[in-house]
Amino acid sequence: MQLLLSLLFAFPGFASTQAQDSLTCQDRVERGGSIQAQMRPTSNGNCFVSISNYHVTTMLYRGYVFAADGNLMVFNSFGSGPVSETTGAREFYTFPRRFKFPTFTWNEEQRVLVVTSTTGDEFYFDYETAQLKGMNKAEVQVSGEIAKTNAGGVEIKNYKGLIMDAGFKMGSAPTSNARGKVKFTDEAGKNCELTVGDIFSYREDGDPYVKFSDKNLASFLKKKCSKLKFPTL
Repeated sequence: MQLLLSLLFAFPGFASTQAQDSLTCQDRVERGGSIQAQMRPTSNGNCFVSISNYHVTTMLYRGYVFAADGNLMVFNSFGSGPVSETTGAREFYTFPRRFKFPTFTWNEEQRVLVVTSTTGDEFYFDYETAQLKGMNKAEVQVSGEIAKTNAGGVEIKNYKGLIMDAGFKMGSAPTSNARGKVKFTDEAGKNCELTVGDIFSYREDGDPYVKFSDKNLASFLKKKCSKLKFPTL
């Protein structure tokens, strides 16, 4: 969680225009419209892409982080004060993971930034607001209000694949609590609820990670959630 927060608080004063190499994770920052897109590799081999509005000058904002393990974190800052009281995060995971890293490209004609997740899903961000405005494989609902009462302000509906919703938590990532709940939903709308600890393990620094490969996750869900349909690997 600490690394994810650092990505969203980072507002470097430069922009890179180098071509993106989808085979490597390069530490770089690019800007377009109100959007700041940052890619950052980590020492454990992970890779993050964060999306924020670099015109925001207050501590009231919403940002997004995509990770190599299929995670989309929606991060909310509600103002100044203790982290436990003024920040919150909603987490979604999509499967199966088909690419090594998340990537991003700019569509100047449509004035959107396109983030491609490791599952191959495309997420579209508006140039002017730097907010998520749509997906190619799901319906997205984004609240204009940044509030503690709307679970991060982003809902993903009718996803064409398998999605896991880890819910919303104040002060830290929802997956930081092994006793928390996660809900899997398949393309047909069937769902199954498990615990965070069923799906995640933790590194020495406390950061959670999905403990299954996609193949092993499919086998695990077949036993625990027999009604779910895992997408073709």
